[in-house]
Amino acid sequence: MSETGMRTAHQLHFGGQPSRTNLHLAAIERAVVYTAVFLAPYATLRFSELFFTFSDFFFCLSLFLLLITGRIRSRPLEGATSVWLVAFILLFLGIMLGSLFNGSPQRGLIVMGQYLFAYMILMVILIRDDQREAYRLAGIFLVSVILIDIHGIITFYTVGYVPGEGKGIVTGGKRLATVLRNPNLAAAMNALTLPILLFFWSTGRAKSYLAMPALAIIIVTVVLTSSNSGLFSTALCLSVFIALVSTPRLLLRLALGLSIVVGGAALFGSKEMLPKTFQTRVLGALSSGDISEAGTFLSRAALMEEALHIISEEQIKIIGLGADQFRERSVQSAPVHNLYLLLWVEGGLLALIGWLLFSGVGVLLSLAILRVRGDKRALAAVITTILVFLVIALFNPHMYARYWTMPVLLCFGLGLTQLRGTAPGRG
Repeated sequence: MSETGMRTAHQLHFGGQPSRTNLHLAAIERAVVYTAVFLAPYATLRFSELFFTFSDFFFCLSLFLLLITGRIRSRPLEGATSVWLVAFILLFLGIMLGSLFNGSPQRGLIVMGQYLFAYMILMVILIRDDQREAYRLAGIFLVSVILIDIHGIITFYTVGYVPGEGKGIVTGGKRLATVLRNPNLAAAMNALTLPILLFFWSTGRAKSYLAMPALAIIIVTVVLTSSNSGLFSTALCLSVFIALVSTPRLLLRLALGLSIVVGGAALFGSKEMLPKTFQTRVLGALSSGDISEAGTFLSRAALMEEALHIISEEQIKIIGLGADQFRERSVQSAPVHNLYLLLWVEGGLLALIGWLLFSGVGVLLSLAILRVRGDKRALAAVITTILVFLVIALFNPHMYARYWTMPVLLCFGLGLTQLRGTAPGRG
C-alpha cells in the first residue's frame, strides 16, 4: 500500500473486517492528541521537576493508541523522512560520543531523550494524512497561544508584578512573561506561531474579523515582553510571509495602510504610549544604533565569546565535549544562548550539521511544493517558520522543548497537504 493510501481512522480493519473498536479508539486518539496540542505551550504544567509535561503525557497516550490501531506511518514526511532520520542520527552521535569520551554519558542520554521526544516522536504523532486533521491541529495550537496571550495582557494591565511570586506572569522589570514565565520565550513562541495565523488568514480559513484581532494580540504581546529577539523574529516573519504571498494589488493596499498607520502615529502618537521597559530595552537600542543597549546583550555576548574561545582552545571539530559541559566550564555557569555554538561545543560539527538538517527538510518540502505548483500560502508558512526557527536558535540554548518543534511540524503538515493533492487552493 502506498503512503498516500495509508489507512485512516475510518478505514481500520482487523482481519479484513471493519472494526468498531478501532473506530472508537481512533476517535479517542483524536481527542487525546487535540488535548496534547492545546496543552503544549503550557510547559510549566509538568510532573515534579522532570521536564515531562502534562502535554507529554497525552502525547504518549496518543502514540500508544496510534500503535495499537496500526496508524503509524512509515514515512510521515514522505521522501524527506530519511533526511529527518539522518539529521537525528547525526545529532545523537555528536552529543553521545562527546558525552562518552568526556565521562558524562548519563547526561547525554537525558538530553538526547528530550530531543528524541521533540523531534522524532512528535513528528510521528503530528504529521497526519488527513488534510482536516492538519488544519485542526495547527488551529488548536494557535488558539492555545492566543489564549495565553490574552491572559497575559489582561494580567499585565490589571494585576502586574506580584512580589514574592518568583517567576510570575509579569516580571519585576515590568515585562510580560505569560504563563511561560519567560519574556523572551513568550515573544519567540508568538513569532514561531505567527505563520499559522497568516496561513489561515490568507487562505480564508480565518476570517478578517478573527484574524486581525488575533494578529493585534500577538503584536501587543511581543511589545509587552520587551524582547529584542522576539520583535526581530516577528518582524521577519511578517515581512517574509507578505513578500512570498503578495501581489501588486496587495502590496499597494499594504503600502496605503502602512502610510495611514505611520501618518497617524506621527500626528497623534508618542513613544510614551509604549511600556517603559520597551522604551529602555528596545527603543533605546533602535534609536541609538548601539546594540549593547538591547537588554542582556552584553552578558550573552560574553557567553558567545567564551564558546568561541573553548572551540578554539579545545580544537573542537567533529566530536564535542558532551552534554552540559559548556555550563560546567563557563565562568557564568550558564549555557550559551546560541544553539549553533552550544551544539558545536557539546556535540561537535556532527551534532550541529545534524540539527541544521532538520531545517533542510523544510527546504526540501518547499522545493517539492514549488515543483507541484502548490499553494504559495502553504509554501510561505513553511519557509517563514523555518526562517524564524533558525533565527530563534541564535538566542536560545538547547531547543528540545515541545513548543519549539510543534509549530515547525504543524506547518510541515500544512505543506504536505499540497504534495498529497488533498488541499485545493482557496483564496
